[in-house]
Order: sequence, then structure tokens, then C-alpha cells
Amino acid sequence: MKVSKVIRTQHDVDSLRIILADPQFTIPRMFPTLKDLKVVNRSFHGKAKYLFFNHEVKGNVYVSSTEINYPFTLSHDSDIGVGKLTFYLRQGELMVTLEYEGWMEDLSRGLLKKWLDSFTEGLEEELRMERIRRKI
Repeated sequence: MKVSKVIRTQHDVDSLRIILADPQFTIPRMFPTLKDLKVVNRSFHGKAKYLFFNHEVKGNVYVSSTEINYPFTLSHDSDIGVGKLTFYLRQGELMVTLEYEGWMEDLSRGLLKKWLDSFTEGLEEELRMERIRRKI
């Protein structure tokens, strides 16, 4: 399953890269059920609950000049799902793609689209506020 969305932005590519490559900023906003997020260098780990299932999410962040990739693994006991959150950075435009397959894929389809829509809805203002906070 793959969902994507393109949004217009007034923020420059360098600022987008700095902020969106920070798992502490990006991951909780994209995955609101994720709690207890721990970030060490470019890796993250957290716990979440979807429906009645507790599960773990582990991933990394990889950054290039025009892309930010967050490959992740979702696990519940022996059930596993894999996904990737990708940001394509262009001047004036940001494309966000969320891919996922595996455990709970069919049940997650609508939820992931809703989360992506919610993430992008107020993103421009959240980025502006984060730039002010970080003095970027």
C-alpha cells in the first residue's frame, strides 16, 4: 500500500531537511498513536497501540540533499510489517509518501491516509513555528 500527498511550501529546502530529518519532530506527528518515542542518533524506537494491539515501531532516518527516508518495522509478537516514510524536497513543494505492507495492512489503509492528511494539513505553520524555535 502506498499513499502520497504533495503540498506547497514557503520554506527553503535546507530548513525542511533539518526539521523533517528530526524523528522527534516528524514521527509523533505522522503516527499519533506512537508513544514513548526514543531517538538515538538516526534511529528511533517507540510503542504504539492500534485497536487492541500493542506493538513496537523501530526505524532509522536517512538524509540526502533532496530526500529524507524513514524505513521502519512494526512488530506485534511474531507479526511484522515494514514501511517507509519519504519526503521529497523541492523548492516550493514537498511530496510526502507513506508505504506499508505486512501485519494489519488491510485494516491500516484508511488510517494511514487519514494520518498523512492530518500530518500535511497544518504542516506549513508547524514548520514555521519550529524554525522560530530552532532559530533557523
